Amino acid sequence: MICGILRRMIDRLEQRLGVPMDESRYMLDHSLGGFLAFSTVQTWTDRHKALGADAYYVAKIAAYREEDCGTCLQIAVNLAVKAGVSGEIVRYASQGREELLPAPLREVYRFAQKQANRVDDDDLRETLRARYGDEALIELALAIASARMFPAFKRTLGYAKSCSMVRVVA
Repeated sequence: MICGILRRMIDRLEQRLGVPMDESRYMLDHSLGGFLAFSTVQTWTDRHKALGADAYYVAKIAAYREEDCGTCLQIAVNLAVKAGVSGEIVRYASQGREELLPAPLREVYRFAQKQANRVDDDDLRETLRARYGDEALIELALAIASARMFPAFKRTLGYAKSCSMVRVVA
């Protein structure tokens, strides 16, 4: 019975995210405990109260581009549009054209990109902390960390798709 309820929840999540959630069904079929443990991750992967949707999703998109998981990038794009981020900003970020982003978002993009590639930039971090605040910097860290975790998880299970065509529907 509980698995039936969870399958319906996965169906609704697919509708919300706009991509198949085959890895979730795989987990549910083979490890209810693993599925439930992984489900707790969702509580921290979409927090952008202090940072704001534009900066949060630009960071996620930049980090997902570096992780090369097309379905994860598509999810970030879809959620950014649903959160009200302009289609132009989403398009530029998803295409890696950060030079076309407004300066503050360009800095967020470049910081997330560097962090995803394990390149530290103390000056840029302090610029972002001064602009957005400490709580926002924590939210930025959560966005970047989630962009590493989901592709690694999906890739391990064989569900990550690289080089997928990303659509921005705004």
